[in-house]
Amino acid sequence: MIKSLLFVAAAAFTLSACQTTSSIDSAIQKNLPQVCSAAATAHSAFVIVASTGDIKQRTVAREAAAWAALDVICKDPSSVTAATALVKAAESYAVMVAALREAKAAE
Repeated sequence: MIKSLLFVAAAAFTLSACQTTSSIDSAIQKNLPQVCSAAATAHSAFVIVASTGDIKQRTVAREAAAWAALDVICKDPSSVTAATALVKAAESYAVMVAALREAKAAE
Protein backbone atom coordinates (compact mmCIF):
# COMPACT_ATOMS: atom_id res chain seq x y z
CA MET A 1 0.00 0.00 0.00
CA ILE A 2 2.48 2.60 1.18
CA LYS A 3 5.05 1.21 -1.22
CA SER A 4 2.66 2.03 -4.05
CA LEU A 5 2.61 5.65 -2.93
CA LEU A 6 6.39 5.84 -2.94
CA PHE A 7 6.61 4.05 -6.30
CA VAL A 8 4.23 6.47 -7.98
CA ALA A 9 6.03 9.47 -6.49
CA ALA A 10 9.38 8.10 -7.63
CA ALA A 11 8.00 7.33 -11.08
CA ALA A 12 6.63 10.83 -11.42
CA PHE A 13 9.98 12.26 -10.35
CA THR A 14 11.79 10.09 -12.89
CA LEU A 15 9.40 11.18 -15.60
CA SER A 16 10.29 14.79 -14.89
CA ALA A 17 13.72 14.24 -16.38
CA CYS A 18 12.36 13.38 -19.80
CA GLN A 19 8.96 15.04 -20.23
CA THR A 20 7.52 18.51 -20.25
CA THR A 21 5.79 19.89 -17.17
CA SER A 22 2.36 19.53 -18.72
CA SER A 23 3.08 15.88 -19.53
CA ILE A 24 4.22 15.29 -15.95
CA ASP A 25 1.13 17.00 -14.58
CA SER A 26 -1.00 14.84 -16.84
CA ALA A 27 0.75 11.65 -15.67
CA ILE A 28 0.26 12.64 -12.04
CA GLN A 29 -3.41 13.38 -12.64
CA LYS A 30 -3.78 9.94 -14.21
CA ASN A 31 -1.99 8.07 -11.40
CA LEU A 32 -3.20 10.12 -8.44
CA PRO A 33 -6.32 7.99 -7.82
CA GLN A 34 -4.09 4.95 -7.22
CA VAL A 35 -1.90 6.92 -4.82
CA CYS A 36 -4.95 8.25 -3.01
CA SER A 37 -6.48 4.79 -2.74
CA ALA A 38 -3.29 3.30 -1.29
CA ALA A 39 -2.94 6.19 1.16
CA ALA A 40 -6.58 5.91 2.23
CA THR A 41 -6.11 2.21 2.95
CA ALA A 42 -2.96 2.88 4.97
CA HIS A 43 -4.70 5.70 6.85
CA SER A 44 -7.68 3.47 7.68
CA ALA A 45 -5.40 0.71 8.94
CA PHE A 46 -3.48 3.16 11.09
CA VAL A 47 -6.67 4.64 12.56
CA ILE A 48 -7.85 1.17 13.56
CA VAL A 49 -4.56 0.34 15.28
CA ALA A 50 -4.35 3.79 16.88
CA SER A 51 -7.82 3.33 18.37
CA THR A 52 -6.34 0.76 20.75
CA GLY A 53 -4.66 3.64 22.58
CA ASP A 54 -1.18 2.13 22.33
CA ILE A 55 0.08 4.77 19.90
CA LYS A 56 1.49 8.08 21.12
CA GLN A 57 -0.89 10.98 20.62
CA ARG A 58 1.90 12.90 18.88
CA THR A 59 2.16 10.13 16.26
CA VAL A 60 -1.61 10.05 15.78
CA ALA A 61 -1.62 13.82 15.24
CA ARG A 62 1.25 13.67 12.74
CA GLU A 63 -0.38 10.90 10.74
CA ALA A 64 -3.69 12.77 10.73
CA ALA A 65 -1.96 15.91 9.44
CA ALA A 66 -0.17 13.94 6.72
CA TRP A 67 -3.43 12.32 5.66
CA ALA A 68 -5.25 15.67 5.68
CA ALA A 69 -2.60 17.24 3.43
CA LEU A 70 -2.82 14.41 0.93
CA ASP A 71 -6.61 14.18 1.15
CA VAL A 72 -6.93 17.79 -0.04
CA ILE A 73 -5.08 16.84 -3.21
CA CYS A 74 -7.05 13.62 -3.60
CA LYS A 75 -10.36 15.46 -3.38
CA ASP A 76 -9.36 18.01 -6.03
CA PRO A 77 -6.74 16.51 -8.36
CA SER A 78 -7.16 19.28 -10.90
CA SER A 79 -5.43 21.67 -8.51
CA VAL A 80 -2.28 19.55 -8.36
CA THR A 81 0.92 20.40 -10.17
CA ALA A 82 3.86 18.04 -10.45
CA ALA A 83 5.77 19.84 -7.70
CA THR A 84 2.82 19.95 -5.30
CA ALA A 85 1.91 16.30 -5.80
CA LEU A 86 5.47 15.07 -5.37
CA VAL A 87 6.10 17.11 -2.25
CA LYS A 88 2.80 16.19 -0.58
CA ALA A 89 3.11 12.53 -1.52
CA ALA A 90 6.68 12.33 -0.20
CA GLU A 91 5.80 14.17 3.02
CA SER A 92 2.74 12.04 3.61
CA TYR A 93 4.61 8.84 2.83
CA ALA A 94 7.39 9.60 5.30
CA VAL A 95 4.99 10.43 8.11
CA MET A 96 2.69 7.49 7.44
CA VAL A 97 5.60 5.02 7.34
CA ALA A 98 6.88 6.30 10.68
CA ALA A 99 3.39 6.08 12.17
CA LEU A 100 2.85 2.55 10.85
CA ARG A 101 6.22 1.46 12.27
CA GLU A 102 5.23 2.74 15.66
CA ALA A 103 1.86 1.02 15.38
CA LYS A 104 3.50 -2.30 14.50
CA ALA A 105 5.91 -1.93 17.41
CA ALA A 106 3.00 -1.35 19.78
CA GLU A 107 1.19 -4.53 18.72
